[in-house]
Amino acid sequence: MASAHRHRWGVGCLSALAFVLAAPAFAAELIDAPGVNLVRGHCSACHSLSLVTSQRGDADFWLDRIRWMQQKQNLWPIPVDQETAIISYLSTNYAETAWGRRPNLPPQLRP
Repeated sequence: MASAHRHRWGVGCLSALAFVLAAPAFAAELIDAPGVNLVRGHCSACHSLSLVTSQRGDADFWLDRIRWMQQKQNLWPIPVDQETAIISYLSTNYAETAWGRRPNLPPQLRP
């Protein structure tokens, strides 16, 4: 019985260790800048943060996304100071200008 107990404990520890080692990958999903913890806290409560990082826009875009989620997806009211910090974070780090296709290769580098 003692060996069975050790075995189960060992598997549990390995699972916990795997989770802890994987945790930095989740943390690295967002750009580390002021406001990141507010975005993690509010946004990841309902959906994956990859949904956030796949979007790009200015402050108006992000405010529209928040209002849409509040109207259609039952997102809770966010205190004004937190909402301002979230929008600032997103419009700075996930701005429309940071998105898009790579520029075309210069003619001399094309096949």
